[in-house]
This record gives sequence, structure tokens and C-alpha cells, in this order.
Amino acid sequence: MRCRAVVLAFLFLAVLAAAAQEGVEEPERAPTEASSDDEIFVLPEAEVSADRDTPERITREEMDRDGASDLWEAVRYIPGVILSGGGRRNDSTFSIRGYGADSVPIYVDGIPLANPYRGEGDSARLLTGDLERIEIAKGYSSELLGANTLGGAIVLRTAKPRQALELSLKTGFGLDSVFKYADSTHVLEVGTKQALFYGKGVFQYRDVNHFRLPDSFEPSPQNPQEKGNRLWSDSKDLKLTLIGGLTPSEYMDIWVTYVYQYADKGLSPPDVNIKDYAIWDWPIWNRHSLSLNGTWSMGAFSLDSLVYFDKYDNRLDEYYNYRAFELGIHAPHSDYDEYTLGGRLLGSWEINAWNTLQAALTYKKEDHQGLRGSIINEDERTKEMHVNEDTWSLGAEYAVNPWSPLTIKAGLGFDALVPQEYWNDENEYNKLLGADYFIVQSRNMFLYTWQLGVFYQLPLGNPDTRSHELRLTYARKNHFPTMAQRYSTRFGSTLPNSHLGPEIANHVELGYRGYMGREDAAFGFSLNAALYYSAMTGKIVSVELPNPHYPSASVDYSRNLDGIDFWGFELAPDFTLQDWLTMGLAFSLNNYTINHSQDGIKVLNYYPQITFSGYAVIKPRAFLSIIPRLEYIDSRYADTEGTELLEAYVLANLKITIAWGNYVSVSAELDNILDTYYEIRRYSPQGGRSLNLMLTVNYK
Repeated sequence: MRCRAVVLAFLFLAVLAAAAQEGVEEPERAPTEASSDDEIFVLPEAEVSADRDTPERITREEMDRDGASDLWEAVRYIPGVILSGGGRRNDSTFSIRGYGADSVPIYVDGIPLANPYRGEGDSARLLTGDLERIEIAKGYSSELLGANTLGGAIVLRTAKPRQALELSLKTGFGLDSVFKYADSTHVLEVGTKQALFYGKGVFQYRDVNHFRLPDSFEPSPQNPQEKGNRLWSDSKDLKLTLIGGLTPSEYMDIWVTYVYQYADKGLSPPDVNIKDYAIWDWPIWNRHSLSLNGTWSMGAFSLDSLVYFDKYDNRLDEYYNYRAFELGIHAPHSDYDEYTLGGRLLGSWEINAWNTLQAALTYKKEDHQGLRGSIINEDERTKEMHVNEDTWSLGAEYAVNPWSPLTIKAGLGFDALVPQEYWNDENEYNKLLGADYFIVQSRNMFLYTWQLGVFYQLPLGNPDTRSHELRLTYARKNHFPTMAQRYSTRFGSTLPNSHLGPEIANHVELGYRGYMGREDAAFGFSLNAALYYSAMTGKIVSVELPNPHYPSASVDYSRNLDGIDFWGFELAPDFTLQDWLTMGLAFSLNNYTINHSQDGIKVLNYYPQITFSGYAVIKPRAFLSIIPRLEYIDSRYADTEGTELLEAYVLANLKITIAWGNYVSVSAELDNILDTYYEIRRYSPQGGRSLNLMLTVNYK
């Protein structure tokens, strides 16, 4: 009944706004697309993934509308995206159509953002205040991106300055359900674009003091989590982005980007029903990134180049139980000292009006050192593991347009994983004991990818607009097993398996994207729909085996399974009526079949069958925006045995924005209005009702 009432209220607001709009003058519409004069200032990755490869796109305006300050918050309303997080690592991740965080790489301006050892990152650490847009490719993705795009790819575009002077300030803070300070977010941006050069700096800072649990939460006996504030839900994030570039001619653009990130993720919040457990603390999560980019074009030819160096440092302090935490006694520091060094050379040739050829050579060196502190001197660290690997990728795409309505795009890729060095202190120790099953031998891996897409412009409406497109795509993608999956011993609780094979996926999608509207912009309707099927073989999972040393105990062991089939349907319509009403929906139906008989793995955990979200932007006056939003997540299992079912939930949010002219706006957003108790991970409840206030000042 509560869910039905919220849906009716959502629709009622839209009808109410329609009634209130009568007699309101239509304000001047702001431009939504960059002019041709700005094209030189689009980052070169715009050439890597054209619109056809990335039917899902999140703009800067949409991020601001949804109040998204990081990547995890920004992607939550995309069909097929399922949020996950929590656990001892205290990570915020997500999956796309069943493919996890290590199978859908994240790139920012061509640079992969991932922990080299684990092959994935924490999406809540990726602040989005410096981004222009986010592109999401599902299954079918550009061959020019490189390796490991098993389930697709996420491409982040950093915004470059477009005006002689750009100033922007966003500052806001949040209150919990009892109106106590909960968090604050600040973004400061300064930029300039001149005839021969440009520069920009973006400073972002977010301080999360806590979030408060819904009032319906009931504590478990002998568990430290009480009613009220979520235990250890604090965190801090800082990000500095600096861009400087030269444009000596209209055909050339050379720029340098530096990014510094600092985060204190804090303690992993305890599962709310467990009596005794280990506590992990993450006081350090740092990243330094330096890149040099260049673009050059002359007639039918263009060349893009990228060289980058990324340095990662993070620390884990483990408390073996709650009593040890109270006494401040933790295990010696466990540090990751990592870096990624790489580059890409991309060329494009417009052979004629009907044929285009693109090719890219990508190189990436990943280096991981696992360091352990000393019990006697905690500042002294010794090396326990060192892994160094190279990944080479060669990709090519050919697009042919034999006649106006039809475009055919074919791609081919070759990926090579070449280990350079492997050493593990635990491995060496067990060799001395004669424990051959611990001996790890690294090996080279070589894989091929290929894909084909057919895109047909339907003869509907005005033929000059090309606004209705039907697509049929096939893509074969792969994923090399990560360093952690092959080599991790996880403090003696895991057996390494260097003979893990790759994961392979074959994706087929039938999709439609179209727009219908009047030339005077009085009415508009767009639709993005997809029917997809994905067959995955060699899925890597962790299973339990008897400990070779102590058969009465068990250890984790990574292995390849036969496969899983995913299929589903996605629907995303949007409706606009003049400048006073916009409504959008995002619906996905997700299914799968497990094609193996591994004991204990009967279902996929945290995989809801149905997800839905809807929003409206109601503008009864030009300066006032009312934005209600609903989100529904279906029930799903929290374990692979299929015994622990998490209940479905509905979240309702409401945001009101008031703008003073073109430069100043204030907003108030009420999240989780119903104070709903919900979990995206078992025994890890999320925040209750909260109020967020934001002031934005723009001069652009």
C-alpha cells in the first residue's frame, strides 16, 4: 500500500504542476549542445566511443539535478545498473547487467581507474565535480578502449574551459532526520580559455560526519550498533584537478592534467547482527595522476596520443575483534604501494564520406607491492609481495555507410597479458616446507575480441533529423583474471590459483533510440529501449576447499565455472512539455541462468529481477524547479545458496531549486522521505531520511 501511495503521489505532482502552468510565459531555452567553435576542446576520447557505442549518457546537468557528488551516486538511476557496497573493504561498487566492478572498467580521459591488484576501485571515491559527462557502454563497447571490457565500460570526461573566464562555487551541507549536521560538500572551479592556451583548476572536498539509520531499525543483542547514527559511517574525500593546455593552431591541442586524491574511508561499519567479528580500518586511500595528451588533425586524418602515470597508496589496519578496537590494538599496517604507467596512440582516417577507419595501440604496466608493518616498529614496513605485469591491446574499427539510413560498424581487438615479475613471501616460505600446491607460476595470456553493429535510421518523421535508430549489435569481450584472483593468499585464508583462465562473454542486443517532437520545442518525447542476451563462460568465483595443511578447516579458492547466461529488457522514456515539465523513467527486467552444478552456488547474490526509477522536473515558474523522484529495487538473494532474501524497497526523494538569474541558485533536497529501512548488502542498513541544502554560484 505504501509503494502504491507513493506512485500515485508522484503522478499527482505532475498533474498539479500542469494545472498551475496555465498562463506562465515560456522562458528562453538555454542551449544544450556546444557550438562548433568548441569542438577542438572536446577531449580525444570523444573519438574513442561515438554515440552509437554509448547509448547511455549522464550530463553535467543531470548530475547536478540528482545531487550526485560521486560516480556511485551518479549511475544509480541507469537501467541495468545495480549498486553494491559495504563489507570489510567498505567499498561502494556497482554491476551492469550482472557484470561486476572488475569486469566493467572505468576510464577518465582514457586513463583506467582501478586498483591494479584487485582490478576495481571504490566508486564513492571518484568525485564528479570536475566532470563534463559520463558515458556508459553495456556489452558492446569500443574496441579502441583496450582490454578487460567484459561487461562494457564507463567513460568519464573531464570538463575543459570554454569561456574566457569561468568561476563556479558549490557549497552545501546535510542534516539527518533529527536535524543534526551529517555531511558537507564543496566544489570550487576556476578556468580560462584564450586563443592560444587554456587552464582550469577544480577543488573538491566532502566531509561525511555520519548518516542516521531509519527509526524502524532495531539493534541486535551483543552488537555495538545501536539506534540512531550508523556506527563508523564517517569519511573524508579531497580531490584537486589541474589542467593546462596549448592550442597553437585550430588543428592541434596539447594539454597536461594532474589529479590528486586523498580519502579516509574510516572503519568498516559492522554487520548489524554479528556478535564477534574483525574490524578493518582504511585511514589512507591516495592517488596521484599525471598525464600528457595531444590531438592533431589535418583533413581526413587525425591522431590522438596519451601518456599517463597513476600512483596509488592505501592502508589497512585490522582489529581482530571489538575488544581489540576498544583497546586500540590492531595488526601491523598492511599497505598497497601501486602504480600504473601507460599510454595510447589512436589514429583515424575518414577514407571518404562512406568509410571511416580507426585504430588504437594501448599499453599499460601495472605494479603492485604488498607491504607489511612491523609489530615492534609500526612505521617500518617489509615487502611481502611484488607483482609487475604488462597489458598490450590493439584495436581497430571500420564504419561503412553504404546509403544514408544504414551504418555498419565492425571491430577487432587483440589483448595480451605479459607478467614481468612475481614474488610472494608466503609463497617462498611454503616452498621451503615442500608445500608444492602453493607454488605459483605466472603465465602469458592472449585473447581476441570482435564485434559487429548494424544501425538503421527508420523513415519516421523528418528524414533530415535522423532521430529514430534501430540497432542490432554483437560483441565478444573478455576479462583477464586479476592479480588478486590469481595470487592472493589473504593472510593465509586463500589458496592462490595462477592457472585461472579468462572470462569470456558474447553479447547480443536489439535496441531502439528515437525522438519525436515539434520544431518549436513545445513537445518532445524520447525513448531508449534494449532487449539483450549475454552468454558468459569461465566466470570466476570463490569456493571453499579443505585446507591442505589442516583438512578440518577450509580455505577459499578461485576457479572458473562453466558459465552464466544473462538476458533482460530495458526501457527509458523521457517526456518534455515546453520548458515547464520533464518526466523520465528507467526500467529494467533482469534474468539469468547458471550453467553449472557447483555445490553451494545456486543463485546470484544481490541481483534484483526488476529495478525502476522515475523523476519529474516541474517548473511552475521560470526560477522554480520541483523535482520528485521514485526508486524501486526488487527483492534479491544475499547469498549464493538462495536462503537469505532481502526485501524489495521503495525510496522517495524531493528536491526544490530556486534560481536567481543565470548565476545563483539554492536547492533543498529531502532524501528517503518515508524513512525506509533498506539494505543493498545483507546486515548493512543504509541511511534514513536526510535533508541536503546547496548553494551554487556560476559565472560562465
